[in-house]
Amino acid sequence: MTSSWKWKIGGMLGSVVLAIYALVPTFFKFPQIRQELESQQKPIPWYFDFFPEKGLNLGLDLRGGIYIEMDVMVEEGIATKVDLLAQDLLRDLKKRNIEPADWKRDPASHQLQFTFKSDSDLQTTLELVAKDYKTALVKKGSTLQPQPMANFSLDPEYESLVRKDVVSQAVQAVRNRIDRYGLSEPTVQQQGDTRLIVELPGVKDPERAIKVIQQAGKLEFKLVSGKLESKTLGDLIGNARKENNLPIAYSADDVKKLNEILNDKLPEGTEIAFELTRDSATGQVTQALPYLLEQTSYITGDMLKNAQVQIDPQTSQPYVSLTFSPEGAKNFGELTKAHVKELLAIMLDGNVMSAPQIREPILNGQCKIDLGGNLDRQSQLKEAKDLTLVLQEGALPARLQEATKTVIGPTLGADSIQKSLKAMLIGTLLVVIFMVVYYNLSGLLADAAVLINTLFIFALLAMFQATLTLPGMAGIALTIGMAVDANVLIFERIRDELKAGQQPRAAVEAGYSNAVRAIMDSNLTTIIAGIILYQFGTGPIRGFAVTLMIGLMCNLLTAVTMTKTVYEFFLSRRKIARISI
Repeated sequence: MTSSWKWKIGGMLGSVVLAIYALVPTFFKFPQIRQELESQQKPIPWYFDFFPEKGLNLGLDLRGGIYIEMDVMVEEGIATKVDLLAQDLLRDLKKRNIEPADWKRDPASHQLQFTFKSDSDLQTTLELVAKDYKTALVKKGSTLQPQPMANFSLDPEYESLVRKDVVSQAVQAVRNRIDRYGLSEPTVQQQGDTRLIVELPGVKDPERAIKVIQQAGKLEFKLVSGKLESKTLGDLIGNARKENNLPIAYSADDVKKLNEILNDKLPEGTEIAFELTRDSATGQVTQALPYLLEQTSYITGDMLKNAQVQIDPQTSQPYVSLTFSPEGAKNFGELTKAHVKELLAIMLDGNVMSAPQIREPILNGQCKIDLGGNLDRQSQLKEAKDLTLVLQEGALPARLQEATKTVIGPTLGADSIQKSLKAMLIGTLLVVIFMVVYYNLSGLLADAAVLINTLFIFALLAMFQATLTLPGMAGIALTIGMAVDANVLIFERIRDELKAGQQPRAAVEAGYSNAVRAIMDSNLTTIIAGIILYQFGTGPIRGFAVTLMIGLMCNLLTAVTMTKTVYEFFLSRRKIARISI
């Protein structure tokens, strides 16, 4: 055997061995075993280090998991941004010894309205906004009668940037949470202007995962207003529900609707929020304590530096300890200093977690969130860890509202794999039988090439960590058909040459030479179609396109190069008078 043949045969066998090597973790379920051993804190077998860490990724439809679409409530993010701008402006005015008589934000338009005690205060404010806030705020109008007053709104370009940032921050926050949650091969992508698509294959606790994703983690500190007695507030809520046939519910939308109905009856600049107690077994609300709060968010999760789970040494109950950034610590210190003896509501996602009394100024920039409720200690610890994860990885800039959700169980995924593999095996078996019957030993060679082609497809998917989906399985089945088609073209060309009186070696050479152009054209045009499908398609269509393109590229190697090498090897070693074709 010459050195050139050694290189050719060695390259072929090396490619097959490399493909098998890449698929060993998939065949023997190394990733699942590794994850289970790590969770149990057991040592991992030494031979795992000799193989790739990850195997073939299975998509949602094959592995089971969650597919969820959520809308980002962008208007809420804009409202928070406007509140923070208002707080910055108030601090700058305070440095100039100006304290507005009143200010408020319009819930619909997000416009800020400031009322001043003198004309000079109004003029100074207008100059300040024009100089230091010109990229964010624009004046919508001002008047001196009956009181000095000015209205400001967000600059259109600045508002557009805020809208984009709210969605992009939501995407990043969801990604970070999923990564910290420990899920593998997640998919998080933006669709349109305000919608997110999340796919979580293989998740074991769907409800907990959805809660971690959807929990806005919107941390706010608001003062409890003393303008209404508790009994009066409770009567207002009860009458509003009775008169408007409102259900006794406490979701964000229900509370928002309640506030809209009571808008004219509540003191200006205030809103209602509830502190909820839930049953540990069912999760149902067992008690809801209403609070009248000031609408202004004095401190938000953006000013949070760290959050961690701590255990109270006196009660042995877990709680979440918060540490603010320098800016947050300063704001928190000023807030607590100015409102000693008042109640400060610590809010998470619109619900009051607790409302302790400010006994003295808190200047160290730290506070805590007690979980409370009727949860047992283990459930409290689990909830504290999830809350810490949400706060550490960044609060969502706005609430996520579920649009659609599909939970695919692992049994359904396994059933999909079984049926798709069964269909592929039946189809492949029929092809193998046909090729052997119709083309004899050459057909057997083509069958070997098809099997190697399939092996290469799975190996490349595993090596590049592409995800195999159910449509991807269809793409592989189509590739098998096209691989056989390529061999049929070659074999028919060889038959034509043999009928024309060519010697076997010359017939093989001419057959491959004449057929390869048609094979290249058909494969390349289909690859171009696959590129277009991948570029403009979504999820399942992309999965089909990926396996189709990989299969066709492998097909050019196996159907054209490998089979020809085998023919040439046998024809060069001895004189063959007849080809079995």
